[in-house]
Amino acid sequence: MKRHAYLVTAYDNQYQLEQLLSLLDDDRNDVYLQSDANGSLQLDQLAMRHPRVIFLPPMRVCWAAFSMIRAELGLLRRAVPGQYHYYHLLSGADLPLVSQDVIHAYLEHSTEEYIDIDPEYKDFAHFKAGYYHFFMDFPSYRKNRWLHALRHGLVKLQMLVGMDRSRKSKESFYHGSTWFSITHSFAQYILEQEPWILQTFRFGLSCDEVFLQTLVMKSPFREHLHDPRQGMTGNLRYIDWRRRDGNSPYTFRMADWDELVQVGDKAFFARKFSRAVDSDIVDALVAKLSSQAAEAP
Repeated sequence: MKRHAYLVTAYDNQYQLEQLLSLLDDDRNDVYLQSDANGSLQLDQLAMRHPRVIFLPPMRVCWAAFSMIRAELGLLRRAVPGQYHYYHLLSGADLPLVSQDVIHAYLEHSTEEYIDIDPEYKDFAHFKAGYYHFFMDFPSYRKNRWLHALRHGLVKLQMLVGMDRSRKSKESFYHGSTWFSITHSFAQYILEQEPWILQTFRFGLSCDEVFLQTLVMKSPFREHLHDPRQGMTGNLRYIDWRRRDGNSPYTFRMADWDELVQVGDKAFFARKFSRAVDSDIVDALVAKLSSQAAEAP
């Protein structure tokens, strides 16, 4: 039996997180949870209801900052000794679209790395990682317009004087979705490259969407990247940016039920969902997959 590790980052929405954890509860899985210390999750209650979940100490995670990469590395560092077949990074706003039987059967003999890479965003990737974006890890950054203005001004100054942090290394940056499903070999490789990750992406802007893509494209694992032209999406996720809400993807609603059912043969997970926006779609998906799990032999 090949085992999988689910690496989950979560901030709030306790009941929705419990629903997600219930769908991942399988003898073939271990779940590692990294909670945001700024959030509202009650970990003691989660631990009582989900004793098989491995809880990492809460850490402060700031949106678009390097702390997001630290959270991912921490989850991998904790899980990799388990030598899992695949490692899946999810957020508390994600849900599976198919059963664990489907996921395990599809990946049983796979050696591919499921990472989303969008070549059209290379310039954006360079903007995020090629310049120093200070203050991102300040807790007050998101609400402080003066820090926003100062960061933008300092980036423009770097561009004006040609202060490109990748000029010496000639690094070529790539962009894509944060969320991934990767093999044990590549997970180990990521941790081996942690000093390079720190040096290259600290003080970057949303480099959780850049570091993994850049790393895999300069590594031998590039040859094992899943080609989305084969049918499945590049990272096995369905995320709707066409109906985006600012910097966030579209939040699915019950009206999208048929769309989500149909995309199940191209993606195993979808994001994002919110009970505050539409609890019916969350409950319907959970009920469907729970029923399938109960009927499995």
